[in-house]
Amino acid sequence: MHVGTTLQRTPSAAAPLWEQAFAAWAWRHAVGPRPVHVEVGTPGSDGADAPAVAPDSTRRPRLLGADAGTVIDLGEIGAEGRTVDLADPSTPAWLWVEEAADGSGATWSGVRWWVDEQVELPRVSAIVPTFRREDDATAQAHAFAAMPFVARVLVIDQGGTLAGHAPFTRLLDAQEGMSADLPDSLATARIELLEQPNLGGSGGYARGMLASLDDPSQAVFLSDDDALISEESLRRLLTFQALAEAPTILGTGLLDADSPAGAPTLLTEAEHVERRTFFWRSADGMHGPLDLAGTTPADWDALLPRTAADYTGWWGTLLPPGAVGTLGLPAPFFLKWDDAEYGLRASASGYSTMVLPGASVTHPSWDAYRTQMSWSARILHRNRLATAAAHRAGRGVLADSLAHQLKHVLSGLHLTARLWDEGARAALAGPEAWLGRDLGTARADGQAVVDAWRERQRPRTESLEPTRTTPFSLSAGALRALARALSPVRAPRSVLEIPASEVSWRTVLGADAVIITSARGERIDAFAIEGHDDRSLLLRVLRTHVRLALRWGRLRRRYARALPRWTTAGAWREILERAEQPGTEVPRSEEHAAEQQDSERQSTEHESTEERTDESADASPEGGR
Repeated sequence: MHVGTTLQRTPSAAAPLWEQAFAAWAWRHAVGPRPVHVEVGTPGSDGADAPAVAPDSTRRPRLLGADAGTVIDLGEIGAEGRTVDLADPSTPAWLWVEEAADGSGATWSGVRWWVDEQVELPRVSAIVPTFRREDDATAQAHAFAAMPFVARVLVIDQGGTLAGHAPFTRLLDAQEGMSADLPDSLATARIELLEQPNLGGSGGYARGMLASLDDPSQAVFLSDDDALISEESLRRLLTFQALAEAPTILGTGLLDADSPAGAPTLLTEAEHVERRTFFWRSADGMHGPLDLAGTTPADWDALLPRTAADYTGWWGTLLPPGAVGTLGLPAPFFLKWDDAEYGLRASASGYSTMVLPGASVTHPSWDAYRTQMSWSARILHRNRLATAAAHRAGRGVLADSLAHQLKHVLSGLHLTARLWDEGARAALAGPEAWLGRDLGTARADGQAVVDAWRERQRPRTESLEPTRTTPFSLSAGALRALARALSPVRAPRSVLEIPASEVSWRTVLGADAVIITSARGERIDAFAIEGHDDRSLLLRVLRTHVRLALRWGRLRRRYARALPRWTTAGAWREILERAEQPGTEVPRSEEHAAEQQDSERQSTEHESTEERTDESADASPEGGR
């Protein structure tokens, strides 16, 4: 067996091709000019580490490549393997080993990709925030603790339930030698339970990142409690990071947990923040889930980068050693946009960002309805605007926000519009009003908006019966929506029944009422839409955006000054300390108080000057950044 450093290995030809394929286009960023070797094991050998030696075979495995949708046969892989040059522009974007068979019908197995240079991989601190998902958190801690390169598993319990959960306490007992019936591999990592009030994903990750500062030589892996990653995927990330010349933050693709294991569906891969509208978009060519069943890399052109990724989802992100000490901790956003803001901060500090194909997590899918029609929509939009302001975005983000709000209102998604508007008004109040201060109430503040809306809807929807199950055409829906907005109160004429997974402004446009069903057809929600609600909400949204536009210059300066102060270890220690003392307000520094007084002294002359300055910024090629 050759030693060197293994880039990627698969133990069997039975593994999904998504796990077997070697993304040459991605690995060349880490490997550079180093030659890459591939060797293939034979049935009954010890997997990827044993080269294929089959003297009586009538056929050896073949190396295949894919470029621009075409499969390229690159020839046989000899008994000693093959060497490829990733720096050569003619090397295909994707490489993989054909599932060939020898004369006896046995299949080839155990593919290993490696480089000559030996690289030492750092140990890892895995950070897993959780809130009342005891079984998921226990399974996640167990899996990480069994990985040989994981040193610490930091489980941040924000629901106060894990300490009394027997399966989890058995894991803690095992590492103290009190339970002999668990695998010895658990001793390779120490599971640590950290308990605190619910401060959202931001607070959970921040607590774990603070603890990781004890040993800055370790890489830090940020994980959801229900996002499962294999040992091999995490090892690939560590290897890529160790070989890369520039400090690199690595993310993972998201595989649908409900899809078959042998034929996964890829939900999302690389993403970036589009600077004009300041919203997250695909950095590759994916425009929705990609069903990998029955495909080869020749069908994966959508995964090739269209623009550079500048953040990764924290369902599975590997930060290189020292990154937390250099970049700081997440913004105290509770949830949503903390990962994107951290990525933008890292990019500004010279870090590269990439999502490595083949290194993925498996995670339950979600639908837009549950995000946009729940308390989290308020936080999402507030944090988007706050991040945009802090990173000096132009008014394109406000124009995009307004355009979406108009669609929400006219389509009847009034709860979404109300939540977005509450979020926009929170951002408008400035960082002094909420940043670092509302983590204990953020969820309740959003839920109060949802509860008030549902209470008002209850008498309107109790007797609703569907009249149609298909959306209107765009033109018909738009005309009906405009007519409704101009009409007095009337009973719903068109009641649309639609699955939650299909709810969007486009599908409900034109309906007078909507009944939302589960995948099993059960009614889970309903709302009626009235013209006077359209009108009043439209005026509210317009007023909010006018105020945002007039004050955008000042908001950019205030958020740009405030955000770095709230992402330090010291600031988070203060937040965590106060969270343990309910009812104690986070003190405002004299500087914060001065900013608040300054923000309240608004003269027409000052805002006019600011308006002219920001118009110049908006006209710049960088959109005012």
